[in-house]
Amino acid sequence: MKEYSRDKWGTSYFPTLADAYKYYKTMGYYKHDVLNKIHEGSIHIGDPKVKQGQYPFLMNDHGNSRRWFIAQTRVRLVNT
Repeated sequence: MKEYSRDKWGTSYFPTLADAYKYYKTMGYYKHDVLNKIHEGSIHIGDPKVKQGQYPFLMNDHGNSRRWFIAQTRVRLVNT
């Protein structure tokens, strides 16, 4: 018998710079802090990289921002 589970997790990818600003503003960061995070490579603007079997999707997040999340369905064999 197979058991399915769907995992999802947030990424460090935002569709626009404005979304990254909105997200980090709720945590007390300023625009220059967000630009520094992009320069350091800790956050990214654009589509996330995914592996086979993973599916990116946008969700609303902190500060009315949009952020990329990834979903993946896992299959596990269960002995009955």
